[in-house]
Amino acid sequence: MDSNLIEQLSYYGFSDKEAKVYLTCLELGSSLASTIARRAEINRWTTYSILEDFKRKWIASENIRDELKYFSVLNPESLFKREEEKFDKMKSTLPDLLAITQKFGSRPKTQFFEWLEGLKKIFEEVLAAWEKMTVPYLSFVWTNEMDPRVEKYIYNEFIPQRIKIKTKTKAIMSQDKSRYMDYHKKSHNTLIVDKPLFDLWNEIVVYAGNKVAILMYDTAEMSWLTIESQTLHDGLTSLFNLIRDTQKKKK
Repeated sequence: MDSNLIEQLSYYGFSDKEAKVYLTCLELGSSLASTIARRAEINRWTTYSILEDFKRKWIASENIRDELKYFSVLNPESLFKREEEKFDKMKSTLPDLLAITQKFGSRPKTQFFEWLEGLKKIFEEVLAAWEKMTVPYLSFVWTNEMDPRVEKYIYNEFIPQRIKIKTKTKAIMSQDKSRYMDYHKKSHNTLIVDKPLFDLWNEIVVYAGNKVAILMYDTAEMSWLTIESQTLHDGLTSLFNLIRDTQKKKK
């Protein structure tokens, strides 16, 4: 079976098994569920369940011959035309949907990510924002244990890209002997605070004029949260400046 067609059907909301059943039905025409299952190489009961779901969605139809159920599916032209009509109908509601968004636009917008791919998405956004920023990006730097996969990505991919951009950055971090601190000393305007006083278990990044990212780097809690909120962004900026000014006066 053509794997490319299976992949293409996924864009229309088909799972791999649903795509196989649909394509098999196209090949066979009107057929028994057992025949479709055998040709698609899918469990018979799974195939029957998919066909019943297709019926509910008007993708498949059923007719009885000799007391046996035969299934056939909507031809591709009709199927895709129907999907286009659904899209056009959805598109016509866009102004109303945007009106709802604007009505509640002042609410913070959050995104939650897990694992390394989620971290990459956030850092790619941070890098893109860096190139457009006219003010320094701020970081409360995390200096405790880091998952090896995260550390490899940060040092081998993120930091080289960050150095190329050469955007101004301010950071606060606790005293530590890690090479992460060495990087910050060389590349950032970094304030080093005694570890007993400032021992942060996650990194907080304030960027893009109205966004905050909270990053958990250890294996047990590898997750990332971004919050788009002007109030939170400005509040953490004030806290960041307070800590730096207070510490500098002590030195």
